[in-house]
Amino acid sequence: MKIFTKPNLLDSARWRGMRIGLLGGSFNPPHEGHVHISQAALKGLQLDAVWWLVTPQNPLKLDKPADMNERLRLCQEITNHPQIVISDIERDLGTNLTYFTVKKLRKHHPNTSFIWVSGMDTALGFHKWNYWKSILEIIPTVHITRNPATSLIRQCPLRMYKKQHHVFIEKAAKYPLTPGTTYWMLQKKMVNMSSTQLRQQTSASS
Repeated sequence: MKIFTKPNLLDSARWRGMRIGLLGGSFNPPHEGHVHISQAALKGLQLDAVWWLVTPQNPLKLDKPADMNERLRLCQEITNHPQIVISDIERDLGTNLTYFTVKKLRKHHPNTSFIWVSGMDTALGFHKWNYWKSILEIIPTVHITRNPATSLIRQCPLRMYKKQHHVFIEKAAKYPLTPGTTYWMLQKKMVNMSSTQLRQQTSASS
């Protein structure tokens, strides 16, 4: 049973004082890896909720995703966690770049603490994002690692960015959600699955 209904631009009072994780992507399709990352962030950082920001179009991907309403429906079907909230708020914000999405969310929800949530694959390519350094200046980030975690983190260009404060999480706590901080959450067990793999498997079996 869901605790929260999806956020909108006029309900900032409802989220006042909360710690919210933002998991963005095309979710084309959503999968158990997305759920795992969300649950890990909720527990490890003691968040109140994780919003899945289903984007109309990922600017780093050339292929056009499936219909957005269909992706939203699939996201609802795969999640049964009361603190995971499916959102299409980027349509209302008129954004598809993370920097502008976060900037506008902070404007509309000034009393909410946000953190950007992702898996290791996203962390490895984070330096290719538009305005990636500016993103780090306005919102903290947490990356849920996968094996081999140590070597992947060591090779990650983001990890080498010295202006960022890097913190390794090995136990759950209410860590401060301070911009300029990147948390690396070391997972003993990780779901290694991507939306691309799922689409390829579906195509091969059809």
